[in-house]
Amino acid sequence: MKFSIVLSTRPEIIKLSPFIKYLKVNKKNFYLINTKQHSLKNMSGIFFDFFKIREKIYNINPLKKSQYIFLSDSIKLISKILLANKPDFLVVQGDTNTCLAGCLSASLLNRNLNKNEKIKIIHIESGLRSFDNNMPEEINRKIVDKLSDILFVPTKFDLNNLKRENCIKSKIVKVVGNTITDVLKECVPICNDSSILKNLKIKKKNFFLVTLHRPESVDNYKNLFKLSKILLNLSNQYDLPIVFPIHPRTKDKLKKFKIKLSDNIKIIEPLKYTDFIKLLKETKIVLTDSGGIQEEAAIIGTPCITLRTTTERQITIFKKVNFLASYDLKKVKKAVDFFLKKKISKISNFGNGNVSIKIYKELLKIYNKSKKN
Repeated sequence: MKFSIVLSTRPEIIKLSPFIKYLKVNKKNFYLINTKQHSLKNMSGIFFDFFKIREKIYNINPLKKSQYIFLSDSIKLISKILLANKPDFLVVQGDTNTCLAGCLSASLLNRNLNKNEKIKIIHIESGLRSFDNNMPEEINRKIVDKLSDILFVPTKFDLNNLKRENCIKSKIVKVVGNTITDVLKECVPICNDSSILKNLKIKKKNFFLVTLHRPESVDNYKNLFKLSKILLNLSNQYDLPIVFPIHPRTKDKLKKFKIKLSDNIKIIEPLKYTDFIKLLKETKIVLTDSGGIQEEAAIIGTPCITLRTTTERQITIFKKVNFLASYDLKKVKKAVDFFLKKKISKISNFGNGNVSIKIYKELLKIYNKSKKN
């Protein structure tokens, strides 16, 4: 049983790391393909290093002049590797262009293979929907779910999304939880040794944490300007420091649009994972446009305000551990006041930290069954 795993971005590396670790520790046959969609050291390299993902990697270099060129070049390069070193399973995670490129590569290659030779495409974190087709990630998720053979779904809520789209016919679909619970089970105890609070001269539960990176948030001058005013208002009204690990995209756009942030905002470079989890654990509230951070906050028990108009993690909204505030100052302040008065509970809907083992065991059953037929 051979696996090919296509990845590159920060969330893919983090969420696939426990599955890769399981394969590695148990000496299973696998290799990785890194598209270098995230090529900056502080966006991907530090995560490959932290999770000790160092060998069995094919590093490709697709052109990045546009997302269209990146996708077509990635498909061409990934396909060559798959053809030369054909796996039984191709694994992709989430909703990135890397995820889409990996899925399309195997799907196109399968056209010329007979039934027994076809590569089975696995989508980990299947079924998430924001119901906003203006999001590139939403389109990616839908295509990958349609083309994949095996869907590993985080929650029953996400399974219902697939059922509504009639996307489970002729597929193997399993609700298993989210591999981020595996990561946090191991990393939350480790993060207690982090000195990030001391380094930033901040105290537990006495600061706000902010992350912004999505194109709809930061590539749009109007939205980014609104967000800057929201942060200014929060820092003034609540007299708390705001810690802002800044994404390279956001840094570039602030400079391009000549938007200056409040002096009370501690702008820092992207952090290694344990330092970020320490901040997420100890912040009073996190404000973010990240899907993954909405999950991590809910699992850790940190109140979250999502600075977007839609979210694919609706279960966190229903559980009242996350508030969808768009770019609206009144909604943000309402959410802050709500969370300052109410202590939230951790949610367990994403699993118990053994998701990667579940996934492997399911795939072993599928593989053994296919060999008998």
